[in-house]
Amino acid sequence: MRPSRFQYAWIVLVLVIIGSSVHMGFNPLSILQDANNSATIIGELLQFDFSVGDKVFFSLIETLEMALIGSSLGFALSIPAALLAARNISPSFMSAIFRGLLGILWSMPPLLWAILLVVIVGLGPTAGIFAITLYIMGLSGKYLYEIYESQNAAAYDTMHVLGATRMQIAKFVTIPEALPHMSNQYLFLLAYSVRESSILGLVGAGGIGFYIIHHLESLNYGKAAPFILAILAVTLGMDYLSTKLRKKLVHN
Repeated sequence: MRPSRFQYAWIVLVLVIIGSSVHMGFNPLSILQDANNSATIIGELLQFDFSVGDKVFFSLIETLEMALIGSSLGFALSIPAALLAARNISPSFMSAIFRGLLGILWSMPPLLWAILLVVIVGLGPTAGIFAITLYIMGLSGKYLYEIYESQNAAAYDTMHVLGATRMQIAKFVTIPEALPHMSNQYLFLLAYSVRESSILGLVGAGGIGFYIIHHLESLNYGKAAPFILAILAVTLGMDYLSTKLRKKLVHN
C-alpha cells in the first residue's frame, strides 16, 4: 500500500530534522560525554547558600510586581486593540492596521523588548514592565480578536438591523460574550508573565534573573540555587492556582 500524503509529510519532516541536526553538528549524547562536570555543577547547585535569603525575597517581590503590572496593563490595552483588529467589528483598513501592530508586539519575545527598552528608559524594572506590557498586549490582543470573530454572527446582524453602532455592538454583544474567555486568558497571562519576568534581569530589566545570572557567571552556584528554587516554586504555584481558578470560571 502506498503511503498517504500525511505519511509523506511526516517522512519529509523527519528527514529535514535529521538533515538540520547534521548541518548544525548537533549531538544529543554530548551532554553525557562530560558527565563528571555536569555532576559537579549539580552538586554545587544543591549546596544551597541561604545567606542571600533577603535578596531572594526582595527580588522575587520585584519580579511578581513586574509581572502583575505588566500583564494587567498589557491585557487592558489589548481589549480595545482587539476590537479595532476584529474584522467583524472594525472597518477593514483599521483592522489591517491593528492586526499588524499586534503582530509586531507579540512576534518579539519579552527578552528582546527588554533589551530595546533598557536602552530607551535605562536599567531597572521600568524597562521590564514595559517589555511585559507590550508583549502581553500583542499576545492577548491576537487571542481576543480571534474570539470576537468567532462569535455568533446572528447577534451582530440583529444589532445592525436595530441600528446599533459598532461601539454599541462591542459594548452589548462582543465584550459580554467574551468575558468568561477574557477572565481565563488574564489568569493564564499573569502566570506566564511571572515566568517571563524572572529572566528579564539577565539584560538589566529588573527582577530575580539579575541575581541568577550574576551568581552563575561568578560560579557561585550555591548562591544561585536559592533564587532558582524560589522562582521555580512561585512559577509552579502560580500555574497551579491559575489552573484551579480557570476551571472554576469554565464550570461557572
